[in-house]
Amino acid sequence: MIHNFLTTVRDMVWSLPFLAFIVGVGCIVTIALNFIQVRNFCKSWRLVLGGPDENPKTGAGTKGDMSPFQAFLNALSVSVGNGSLAGIGAAIYMGGPGAAFWMFLIGFLLMAVRFAEVFLGVSFSHLGSKSGDVKLGGPFMYIDKLPMGSTLATLYAAACLFYGVVSGCAMQCNSISTSVHDAMGISTYIVGVILAAFVLYVMFGGAKRIVVVSQALVPVKVGLFFTTMIMVLGYHWANLIPAVILIVKSAFNPSAAVGAITGITIQRLFAISASRTINATEAGLGTAAIFYSNTGSDKPINDGTSSMLSTFIGNNVVNTMVALSIVASGVWDKGHDGAVAVVAAYQTVFGAPGGWIVALLAITFGMGVFVAYGYVTRQCWLYLTNGRYETIFSCIFASVAFFGSIAKIQLVWTVVDLAVAFCLLLNLTAILYLIPYMRSHVLGNE
Repeated sequence: MIHNFLTTVRDMVWSLPFLAFIVGVGCIVTIALNFIQVRNFCKSWRLVLGGPDENPKTGAGTKGDMSPFQAFLNALSVSVGNGSLAGIGAAIYMGGPGAAFWMFLIGFLLMAVRFAEVFLGVSFSHLGSKSGDVKLGGPFMYIDKLPMGSTLATLYAAACLFYGVVSGCAMQCNSISTSVHDAMGISTYIVGVILAAFVLYVMFGGAKRIVVVSQALVPVKVGLFFTTMIMVLGYHWANLIPAVILIVKSAFNPSAAVGAITGITIQRLFAISASRTINATEAGLGTAAIFYSNTGSDKPINDGTSSMLSTFIGNNVVNTMVALSIVASGVWDKGHDGAVAVVAAYQTVFGAPGGWIVALLAITFGMGVFVAYGYVTRQCWLYLTNGRYETIFSCIFASVAFFGSIAKIQLVWTVVDLAVAFCLLLNLTAILYLIPYMRSHVLGNE
């Protein structure tokens, strides 16, 4: 009864008008900031590849929990997760190859949203709180500028905390334990205990240990993905151009694509693509702002500019490569949904071991995400508790990692979707409200 009610509410919220609102904010911010994602695209690469003024590997000299470079790595870690595997496969299964085209375009618009949330987060962040040494910063700092801002900021922090604990921890650990069990036959209880112990080790080390572990995981998972994906695309190189042509054609005539749901419209395809893009990149959700706001940086324009690259890599590069592998390999119309479609694409090159490779990707992707969310949820908890009970939260997070590993938790996705929608609504509303501030401080200082 309650689940049916929540599902109905979720479907009403995540309808085309709400998705159009999200993309509309991307359009408004893009225009208001004079296509910042185009003008500063090359600069974003220079900032990331050149590194910050402080040591980018150790964060030495930074005034916050991490350096801006480490913030970029954490934002990238969250952007490159299992949403890039299961999400893309599901989008193509539901809407055909054309979903990849709209995801690419929507991701381009959301780069401007990512700039805005990080710019505002750094601009309004502060270091130190009533509790002393705790460093706080994130969307709650600029949501506070809205009418009734204090209440709305608290609600945002609570919703983001719930989302991070359930989706960022429980769901990722569930994906890891399922992958390990399917590939190696190891009990999910054993995997759950290992993950819980790992979480306790990371969380008890505080912000610095979370940052160090997350930084170590990013090169592993990104390197594994690009190495294996380039092999898949290289194997099917002759089909790449036909795949791109099919993707573009299907974007404007989705019902003509064999394998897409009968009668699918462009509007429905747009809705599928928008929801999957947001889930994969998390641009607009405010998580990247939490990372960058706790660097102690006084260069919000540079931080916003470099942060756009995490959205570009996560969506326009990684997601596009996944989509191309599914379409070019010819498995997109075989009825495969979610990560199974990626497994099928890998198996056309590697045979049966392709499933093992995708399972390893799911494990490394999941670990990178839940470690990064250890920091995001920690900051939300400290904001809500005024910097107290950090040890209690670490134990809660570890417990969630264990129970998420062994539980059947698909039903809570409905509540998670509502929490995400609430975070998006508050964060994007604050961004719209502060557009005059951004125009005067961004355009006036470039």
